[in-house]
Order: sequence, then structure tokens, then C-alpha cells
Amino acid sequence: MAKKTTRSKAAKNKKKAGGSNENYNKAVDELEKAVKALYKGDPQRAKEGLERLVTTYPEEKELLDRVDSYLKICARQLAPQHRPKTAEEMVNFGVMYLNEGDAEQAIKHLSKAIELEPKSSHVQYCLAAAHALSGDAPASAKYLQQAINSDPTSRFHARGDEDFNSVRREAEVAALLAGA
Repeated sequence: MAKKTTRSKAAKNKKKAGGSNENYNKAVDELEKAVKALYKGDPQRAKEGLERLVTTYPEEKELLDRVDSYLKICARQLAPQHRPKTAEEMVNFGVMYLNEGDAEQAIKHLSKAIELEPKSSHVQYCLAAAHALSGDAPASAKYLQQAINSDPTSRFHARGDEDFNSVRREAEVAALLAGA
């Protein structure tokens, strides 16, 4: 036996309640158009369609709950996104992602920062920590070596930094941490 769609179940309930089946179907069509626009990457068009649905079919309470959810998605997609432009902003984003445990995003931002400031021991150290967090011992060792060469105190910081725990026993990292 085929499963009945939401549209047909709701239409039957609408008939029992004495509601307008025709209006409901039109509202569903409008909702489907808006959702398609959203999935095609046009949140502005989707938002306009959803808002029109709210004002045109306010009696369709059943659909308006879904509309509200889609409007929130549109708002999130339309919200301005801050894109870091300076090395300092990229480092700040990288460190934020490091603190959240998102090594992939941290590496992405810190890699951009190192392109702008390749001699920054702070950026080198943060990249070493991010790679350590991701479990990439060779990359971690590479950036940790650079950080130590630029600022010898980086070695002491890394010794106590939990971000290095997953690679601490790897030979290349252990040698850097053990150095004088």
C-alpha cells in the first residue's frame, strides 16, 4: 500500500474541518516554489515567496509552521558573513576554530595568515597546534620548527599545550619538544 502524501492527508483534514482545499493546494504550490528557490541557492527569492505566502494564506496555520522554519533558514543565509581580510583577523578566526576543536577550519584560516606573514612565530605556532590537533605530525613538526627558530620560547609553550597531545610522542615532534 502506498504511503499517502502530506498534501492528501492535510487536504482530507481540511475537508472535514470545512476549510478551503483549493487555497491549501495553492499555498502548498507556493511553498514548493519557495523551497525550490532556496535549494537552488536563491534565498532572497525564497524569502519573498515565503513572506507572500504568509500574507496571502494566513489561515493555513498548518503550513505556516513550516514557512517559519524556512524563513529562518533564509535569514541565516542572507545574513552578512564576515570574511577576515588581514593576517590578524585570519589568526583570530584560526584560534577561535582551534579553541572549538575544528582543526580543518583553523588550518584554513591560519594557512591564509601565514601567506601574509610567513615569518610570524605566532602564526607558525598556531599552525603547528592546528596540525597537531588534526593528527598531522609532519606538518605540525614543520611549523613548530619554524616557530622555535623564530622564537625559542615556542618550545616551552608547546610542551604544556594540550593541542599537541595527539602528536607529542611522534618522533619529529618529540625531538622538537625535548630540545634545550
